[in-house]
Amino acid sequence: MLFTSSAVRVEGAAKAALRGSPSRAGRLLALAAILAMNLGPEAQAQQAVTSPLEHYGFQLGADGKYASWEDNVAYYKMLDAQSDRVETRVIGTSTLGKPFLAVIVSSPENLAKAGRYKEIARKLADPRGLTVAETDALATEGKVVVMVSTGQHSTEVASSQVSPLLVHRLATANDEQTRTILDNTILVLIPSFNPDGQAMVKAWVDKTAGTPYQGSGVPDLYHPYAGHDNNRDAYMLNLQESKLWTKLAYDEWFPQIYKDTHQMGNEGARIFLPPKTDPVLPDVDPLVWREMMLLGAGMATNLDAAGVKGVETQVGGYTGWQMPTFHGMTPSRNIIGYHTESASAQMIWPIEQTEKDLRGSDRGRPGLYPQVNFPNPWTGGTWRMGDIVRQQEIAILGTLETAARHREMFLKNMALMARRQVERGATQAPYAHVIPAKQHDAGTAAKLVSLLMEAKVEVQQAPQAFEVGGLKVEAGDYVIRSDQPLRGYIHSLLVPYIYPDNPWTRRADGAPLRPKDFASTNLGELMGVDVVPVTVPLTAALTPVTTPPKPTGQVAGSGSAGWLLTPSWNDSYRAVTQILQAGGKVFRLTAPQGQEPGTFWIPAGATKAATIDKIAQDLGLPFQAVAAAPAGANYALKPLRVGLYHRYAGGNTDEGWTRWIFDNWQLPYKRIEAPAIQAGRLNAAYDVIIIPEDSVATLVTGVTRRREGPELPPEYRLVLGDKGVESLKTFARNGGTVVFLGEAGALAEEKFGVPVKNVVGGLSTKEFFAPGSMLRVNFDPSQPLTYGMPAEGLVLYSDSPTFDVTGPGAISAPGRYPAAKLLKSGWLDGEKYIAGKPALLDVAYGKGRLALIAFGPQTRAETHGTFKILFNAMYLNGSPAPAGN
Repeated sequence: MLFTSSAVRVEGAAKAALRGSPSRAGRLLALAAILAMNLGPEAQAQQAVTSPLEHYGFQLGADGKYASWEDNVAYYKMLDAQSDRVETRVIGTSTLGKPFLAVIVSSPENLAKAGRYKEIARKLADPRGLTVAETDALATEGKVVVMVSTGQHSTEVASSQVSPLLVHRLATANDEQTRTILDNTILVLIPSFNPDGQAMVKAWVDKTAGTPYQGSGVPDLYHPYAGHDNNRDAYMLNLQESKLWTKLAYDEWFPQIYKDTHQMGNEGARIFLPPKTDPVLPDVDPLVWREMMLLGAGMATNLDAAGVKGVETQVGGYTGWQMPTFHGMTPSRNIIGYHTESASAQMIWPIEQTEKDLRGSDRGRPGLYPQVNFPNPWTGGTWRMGDIVRQQEIAILGTLETAARHREMFLKNMALMARRQVERGATQAPYAHVIPAKQHDAGTAAKLVSLLMEAKVEVQQAPQAFEVGGLKVEAGDYVIRSDQPLRGYIHSLLVPYIYPDNPWTRRADGAPLRPKDFASTNLGELMGVDVVPVTVPLTAALTPVTTPPKPTGQVAGSGSAGWLLTPSWNDSYRAVTQILQAGGKVFRLTAPQGQEPGTFWIPAGATKAATIDKIAQDLGLPFQAVAAAPAGANYALKPLRVGLYHRYAGGNTDEGWTRWIFDNWQLPYKRIEAPAIQAGRLNAAYDVIIIPEDSVATLVTGVTRRREGPELPPEYRLVLGDKGVESLKTFARNGGTVVFLGEAGALAEEKFGVPVKNVVGGLSTKEFFAPGSMLRVNFDPSQPLTYGMPAEGLVLYSDSPTFDVTGPGAISAPGRYPAAKLLKSGWLDGEKYIAGKPALLDVAYGKGRLALIAFGPQTRAETHGTFKILFNAMYLNGSPAPAGN
């Protein structure tokens, strides 16, 4: 939906009236309207445009005041109607159905030619087929598209409040800076990346205002699924908001610059600006870092000129290495992508700080004394949301002004960087990446291809088999050539990078400096998909892939006894759940002849052939019809009765992402909180209880006070306690399954009496360090917890525990780290501590089971390669129990 500028509407209506030969009075009114539209910009700006103060009834950024998303939406619509410089578009809906907006701001002339400027931006982003002279001409004609997002992390409250002020200023001001911006740039503003979270914050601050809990954080995740991780979804695109942003940026506007707006802790500088710190990703064009420095300098210059203290650049843990944020992914796409971080107040209320409350940084700011990238320190005083709003507005205007004053340079360099990437792809290995169509999980391989296509990566397919550099490519295999403008993006996601080990990544004593996010962002590895590099130039004829691929479901064979279904495809578990919920029967084969262990057996009768045919087609699954029931041992599956532990204290992102997977796989579950667990009688309602990643202290004793601000109300500080732990133990002894994810497995060690020990628990980071890395694991696919897994696979290890068995018990280790060469991509120090140790454990506990999955099998809903382990854990009941060790 588009809220068209009122000026355009009025002028259009006036001209139509003239064409229709209206009455003399009508003609005079129409002519008056046209004359009004042709007034100079100063006169136009004097037309009535409602100010934020008039609309909201308070000054945005004032202490204790916070505008709701609904009020913001109404204001942006109003500005669309009142100003010919503003267009407000609803480009979709949020996860919970709220309008997701894009606000486009530029001169009326530029907005009238928006289609042409989009086309220019598209051609500059991909200049293949154009000469340098032609792209230079386009740069001379074009406008810099600057995309800005605010409100992504909703408890970082200021940016959703600054956006209305910014748009109003650009809609009404006529100073030289504003006219330069409007004439030379097109601002594409996302005024709230997370409307649902803004609503949650509004409800919470209203509820706690004037109480002892005023200023406390929102007690649950402030995105329905992802919480703070909503800006870690820039390459997986799981969330609705991520998909909307991606389509707007990569399929419509093709921005040259992207700025994201954030807040940070308040113990150091008042605002961080680019450039970022080292290390940088090698596949990003050098011009990205240079232009980022220019934009950072423009913002810093304007902030210092305005008297803002505490402005720093190139400091802290905000590195140029790949990270799955939107500002972190865009540099590898030749877009100058960066973010700013402002010091936080106490939500929407002020705080008092003295110099002793402030500290230096491990990277680039040893103290609060003046230095080149921090020349005017802030040393204390009152810090309030209004200060953040002011500095963010100046910073965004600084970005726009720098873009405007260097318009042709930014546009020309976009084409130059794209050409360089194409040339590097044509002259440097890997020249391409092949994703074989035949995979351990072909359905997930198709999802990887679709995901790359959603991000506008060009994908081709081999129409017939060929060989290149000793690599055999089969007909139907997918090929991603490197000689395309998105080469850097492709390599950042498909090349197995080892994180740099150099003076930029370690302290003087050798201790590692933590990456800002995971050390590896390899999509193929995360998804368990084989991706093969092509190391010599590729000349074979290929066919462009124009629609996202999906395996063709089929039912092979002609028997009428029932159907077999592979356990190696993630989507098989969707099918099993559908069949069970419809009243069908499903069994797992423990040692079948000629089939994978854990193969699903669906007997005919309660399930009809038409049902299987439909599921096969809907999910693209390969069923096999058989004439007789398979021989050998099996056990029956029951419809899922799953409880997923839910806590408050700010929420648990691991729990949120687990819900996202369950909802998207249509796996039934219920959230269960501490009081319900403590009440006992769990076996009457559940067969499986999942405890997401959390420390034992958080689970059992809780954190009574958050790092910043007052504590939460008591009802949001409930924890399992010893009573809850005893209830879980009783649940398992009586036949239930308790699944511990990541660090939560320490409960089994410390509270359940299981003879295991976290072998890396007491080690320093100088001894052992693995921050989000892909490690090799040897799996035993004959074990119920690892049915369907390959014999050799990869897991995401992110500061994870490693539990080794220390005493006798009925415990199996269906997955172990190899004796050497564990690291596939990322960063691993101290390999010797986990080499040969279990990656996960299956523990018999009374009549039930404990599953200790020490790594992240479903982290951020990214690790498709290990989803099956979590799914298997949900169906452990009735499976062969582990023997004694």
